[in-house]
Amino acid sequence: MDNRDNTVEEREFSQAELERWIREDATGKFHNNEVMDGQVKPELRSHIPQMMKRAREKGLAVPIDGKHGWWRPADTSLEEICWWDGESEIGENLVLPMGLNKYCYIPQPSLILLSGKYNAGKTAWCINLVNCNLEKWENKLDFYVSEGAEMMHEKFKNLNSYIPTPPPFKMYRRTEHFSDVINPNNLSVIDYLRVNMEQTYAIGNELFRIFNKLEDGIAVVAMQKPPGDRKLAFGGASTAFEPALYIGMDKDVLGFEKIKVPKMIDVDPYLVKIQFKLKNGVNFYEIHEVVE
Repeated sequence: MDNRDNTVEEREFSQAELERWIREDATGKFHNNEVMDGQVKPELRSHIPQMMKRAREKGLAVPIDGKHGWWRPADTSLEEICWWDGESEIGENLVLPMGLNKYCYIPQPSLILLSGKYNAGKTAWCINLVNCNLEKWENKLDFYVSEGAEMMHEKFKNLNSYIPTPPPFKMYRRTEHFSDVINPNNLSVIDYLRVNMEQTYAIGNELFRIFNKLEDGIAVVAMQKPPGDRKLAFGGASTAFEPALYIGMDKDVLGFEKIKVPKMIDVDPYLVKIQFKLKNGVNFYEIHEVVE
């Protein structure tokens, strides 16, 4: 009988067999008890920790967060970046509302984070961002919202701009797990990313998953920030690791928390505040720059 047809219980459980399983079959995280899809004879399972240690020493497996007995396959894939091949300057890959392109470049891929208190104008800013990029990102623009069709219809109806119907972008109602669905080469506008208030520390990981999904795309994520004078969104400093542009928004004023690729201008952008007024919940007007 061909041994390849036998189960693990009927064949020899060797180091080589374990390492083949890690390289070819293991996906995501797994526990010692799940090695070989849990088909190891009970009397042989005591050998697994030592065998996994040897697999780790060979660079095949990585322990997870210090959790005893938990592993993931080592990710040895590499994407070479030929930085010398192509244009040397970052183009205008995204049109930002309120004239913010004056202050920064947005490379591809990029994550942009917009943090603001409740009712500060985050949704209005996201709608205007979508409207500004209808031509540049035509048919490659996805708008993820937490509200339903009636609410969004009313907001777009109040926008002082013509948008064709059907529009050259897709709108989806979604509130979580955005990294599972975003197109890595599209402009993805997320209004907004909810935070589990009992696990605010985990929001940095969610932002990383969104950023890590991107290839040539750009993701724009709106988030709530706490009451008071704090500038960053819920999740604090962990939310600032990935963004190429981090915008803080309060009622009637907007400022920069992080600019990864600033433009050469005569003023320090971190000293700039953009003051504005909002009409009909979606139209910005009387926009002007104040240098502190």
